[in-house]
Amino acid sequence: MSQRGPYDLHDVQLPDPPAHVHMVGIGGVGVSGLARMLVRRGYSVSGSDINDSPIVRDLRAEGIPVAIGHAAENVGDADLVVITAALKPDNPELVEAERHGIHVVKRAAVLGLLANPAVCLAVAGSHGKSTTSGMAALALDRAGVQPSFAVGATVRELGTNARLSDGQHIVVEADEYDYSFLWLRPRVAIITNIEHDHPDIFADLVQILDAFARFADGIAPNGTVVLSAEDEGCRALLKRIDRDAFAPRIVTFGESVGDWRLNTGADVSTAVSPSGQVFELRLSVPGRHNLLNALAVLASAEGLGLEPDALLAGLAEFGGVSRRFEVCRDDEIAVVSDYAHHPTEIAATIAAARERFPDRRIVAVFQPHTYSRTRALLDEFAHALDAADQVVLADIYRAREVDSLGVSSGDIAARMTAAVQVASDPAESAQVVREMLRSGDVVLVMGAGDIYLAAETLADTDTSLN
Repeated sequence: MSQRGPYDLHDVQLPDPPAHVHMVGIGGVGVSGLARMLVRRGYSVSGSDINDSPIVRDLRAEGIPVAIGHAAENVGDADLVVITAALKPDNPELVEAERHGIHVVKRAAVLGLLANPAVCLAVAGSHGKSTTSGMAALALDRAGVQPSFAVGATVRELGTNARLSDGQHIVVEADEYDYSFLWLRPRVAIITNIEHDHPDIFADLVQILDAFARFADGIAPNGTVVLSAEDEGCRALLKRIDRDAFAPRIVTFGESVGDWRLNTGADVSTAVSPSGQVFELRLSVPGRHNLLNALAVLASAEGLGLEPDALLAGLAEFGGVSRRFEVCRDDEIAVVSDYAHHPTEIAATIAAARERFPDRRIVAVFQPHTYSRTRALLDEFAHALDAADQVVLADIYRAREVDSLGVSSGDIAARMTAAVQVASDPAESAQVVREMLRSGDVVLVMGAGDIYLAAETLADTDTSLN
């Protein structure tokens, strides 16, 4: 495999429908979306996951059988087994598939097979991928082009995280984890920002930039890359993009610099195109970061063969994706559930809460995700969380890792200046919050693990206020 450019899909093939595709880890948002697309293509799909979840229950309601727990017998008579990037080599279903010579492929490769023949818009970046790809999917849908899409969260107005349609366009969330986005060859790519993350995969920012450079090299000939003119990582990437005859057209966006400019105002914000055309940006989601996400979508229009103003209605209608500043309750208190699990995302979420709920006390509930990320970014987590008025820290959600690094949520608390308490799990976190709540409080529940359960508890139960 070369050090630059995308992964080779030449040897990755799908059997003809209605072949049986078994999907390991189907409860994950990425695999579940792909399952829905394969069913639409005519495949017989089954799956398994370690835990029951709302996603699993939705899939079952749609007619997809899902087994809880991983066991060799779940593979059955599958013609193809699709796995998540984080699957361990000793997983019994993977072992069973290999023992019987059943072809095994990663989810990202199958997504590439579906996406690459279409007019593909791939949204990459360390933060904002799900929101920006959700914005783009809804904007294209409301523009009448009937896009397919695969987003890392449910797009509320579209009612799902993935769809395979008859249109020529597809919007995909392009994940850098495990180099998954290198299976894509998009016509247009948006890169929102680049920071060091996933330290279990990337040792430092240099390795992250290497991965994004390879992703940019995989953009279709004469395609377009849209990237932030203000983000330091994107500026570093810009210097590394090849400039040969088939290099992508580069379009930048930003508030103070860029080909596309954002002008923020008290009543309305505007987007200014490279030719000077002005478009009103009226969004239903808060935060400067979301205005920039919408600006990036507008900047992608020409590369997709669309007029920017055709995308404005969908951008205005967009109410967010699941667990991205999702307001679960707003009466005597507000409860917001958010997927933020990186310091930059936490800072943006708290800033959006200050904008949406001015002059109210912000209670942040955060569950760190993975030991490696927590250890690598201890000081950054503490600094970001200090912007809240009160903080509750749950234990680290281990995900795919084991507790071998000697780090805990208490290490974040020890570095903080804001008032902070440490709890064990989502249930205890919710109880700690209940005991401190005052009328008017805004509770931000943040993290990529199971901390969303605390948001559900606080939103659905009576709360005694102090």
